[in-house]
Amino acid sequence: MRRSFLHSLTALTGAVAFGLAFGTTALAQETVKVGLLFTYSGASGMTGQLSDNTIKLFQQKNGSTVGGKKIEFVKRDTTGPNPEVAKRLAQELIVREKVQILIGPDFTPNALAVAPLVTEAKVPTFLTGAATGGIVGEKSPYYVRTFFSIPQAVKPMAEWAHKNGVKKPYVLVADFGPGHDTEATFTKAFTALGGTLAGTGRVPVRSPEFSSYMQRIKDAQPDAVFVFLPIGELVPQFLKAYADSGLKNTNIKLLGTGDLTDESVIDAAGDAGMGVITSGVYSAAHESPANKQFVADYVAQFGKSPRVTASSVAVWDAMRLIYDGIAAQGSAPFDADKFMAFVKGRSIESPRGPITIDKGNGDITQNVYIRKVEKRDGVLQNIEIATTKDVAAK
Repeated sequence: MRRSFLHSLTALTGAVAFGLAFGTTALAQETVKVGLLFTYSGASGMTGQLSDNTIKLFQQKNGSTVGGKKIEFVKRDTTGPNPEVAKRLAQELIVREKVQILIGPDFTPNALAVAPLVTEAKVPTFLTGAATGGIVGEKSPYYVRTFFSIPQAVKPMAEWAHKNGVKKPYVLVADFGPGHDTEATFTKAFTALGGTLAGTGRVPVRSPEFSSYMQRIKDAQPDAVFVFLPIGELVPQFLKAYADSGLKNTNIKLLGTGDLTDESVIDAAGDAGMGVITSGVYSAAHESPANKQFVADYVAQFGKSPRVTASSVAVWDAMRLIYDGIAAQGSAPFDADKFMAFVKGRSIESPRGPITIDKGNGDITQNVYIRKVEKRDGVLQNIEIATTKDVAAK
């Protein structure tokens, strides 16, 4: 009898131990950790603040749990386009913090540096700022883009410019990867339509002297200037130099990518930004019920400054896909490959308009808008004047 009792006790102890172990595993699966790799300091530090605000707003609307799992965020400051820092922080988030999903990094050099790490660790990663073509799919099967690619935004601008009488533009870009990508894309698209360039120029990304470039533009005698500069302090500096040089008062059209009149920088440019025509995937003035609600909710929570931007919407849509992907797995432990299979091919209605994540490479298809800066109710806004629908990223 004693032996039977001991046998029963051993079996019970084993069952309890198994139950505790199973319970521990179950508890561990109740939290999905999401790493945030954004810029919180330096010239582009506003990116991190806007992203944090957007995530807070999303959770206020949708809760902090989904599918029975609590969503926990761990954030790190990449300090800007700094691939060494981004790689170290991504490794820290993956190995030490054990994040299962990443949002960011927000610059192309950082995204290139992080790609091998997320691939090896199988961490789904949403690019909400890096815009160079060829990153998503090619660099990591775990990358999903909710921002835009440079070719996606630039080709519609080249086509619009040619259609609207531009015959000999001057192309000015920042002298780094995305700028080179912009120059090549615009040149190829515009010349394929039969146009020619008046000239090209590349501006240093740090402390450029814009007056010399203004003179080069004047000497080239173009009928338009097409500009790409990264969002940050260079944009208002350029717009001021362009106005001070007298070019703004000529018949030369000033064109650019959406970065040139992004809501985060256009106020700093003041009236120097009036009339600039850009191609972009989002405007806070976009006329749709979803966007009006998004902007109204954001302003109610955080005020009118800082304003929502294309990056804000990229983060919002990343959160939507993350919540939907986790919910689709039900009570099962988070599975990265099942998550990616769900996200790829998804279509959602974004504040910017309809978007689709490519089923094969994870890149984004979306509308591209030609916008003109106008003052509405005393505020500079990107007013949409033309739309190219369902443009695939390259």
